[in-house]
Amino acid sequence: MKFILATVMSFLAGQAAGLDLKLPGGTLAAQQQSAADSVRLPRTAWRPGTPVTETEGALRRTVYQVPNPALTTLQIIEPLRDTLAAAGYSEVFTCADQACGGFDFRFQLDLLPAPDMFVDLGNYRYLLMEHPDSDPKSVALVASSSVNAGYLHVTEVSAFESFGSTLTIPEPGDPTTDTPDLIASLLEAGHVVLADLEFTTGAADLSAGPYRSLQTLADWLGETSGAQVALVGHTDSVGALDTNLALSRQRALSVQARLTERWGVNPAQVSADGAGALAPIASNLEAEGRAANRRVEVVLLSIE
Repeated sequence: MKFILATVMSFLAGQAAGLDLKLPGGTLAAQQQSAADSVRLPRTAWRPGTPVTETEGALRRTVYQVPNPALTTLQIIEPLRDTLAAAGYSEVFTCADQACGGFDFRFQLDLLPAPDMFVDLGNYRYLLMEHPDSDPKSVALVASSSVNAGYLHVTEVSAFESFGSTLTIPEPGDPTTDTPDLIASLLEAGHVVLADLEFTTGAADLSAGPYRSLQTLADWLGETSGAQVALVGHTDSVGALDTNLALSRQRALSVQARLTERWGVNPAQVSADGAGALAPIASNLEAEGRAANRRVEVVLLSIE
């Protein structure tokens, strides 16, 4: 998902002395900001059962890409770390890939999605720095690389309204509301409903979207090459069993095609099938229940 920067602004009027969080040699790939939001900024390595508290304020997230995949994650982070240190920021916590907690730590991070940001679960670095008397008060850096480029994600948390009226504008039709943590639910329960999908009534045609759930799933599959999932279509009990089975499977196949064709998900990671009306999650005796039963779920099969 691409973000289109509506206005280019200086960092903050109060920082005219020279704190400039731009990555030398990097290209701005995406930026998103909000005057009031919350974000998870881990202060320790991941441990089971330890939640990450959220930091509130004006939020800006920026991704830079560097056309040099040979750079280490430390080399990518170093220029901004030095800039922050020179401005009086103190290091709160830093770690690298497995020392952070690997897969589990990565999915505590609220990052802009692929293809703008890419995280190799075996090769990433995290750094959190803070300055209690400055804006932004907190800056978190995440660096990683692919075979083609290096990536740096910068999260800045400032006082509420610090970014004024300067906004980033999503592509037309891009949803602006947050969605539940789909991947966390998938990992915990083993399956989750893709609740934002819309199909033509009685047909398998998936409308244009975009769909935040599919973007999130595609990002995760791209970063987790050993994961395999199944898409399972479901219907209500209205109509013949064979018809519903066929319709549910066709809807799952439509979702599979959208993931592979639009977001480039590896087809080997995603299978599709249908269960018709055989696995309801609500009563088919009421309209509300029938609506809930008409769904596509993603089921986690394995992670190698």
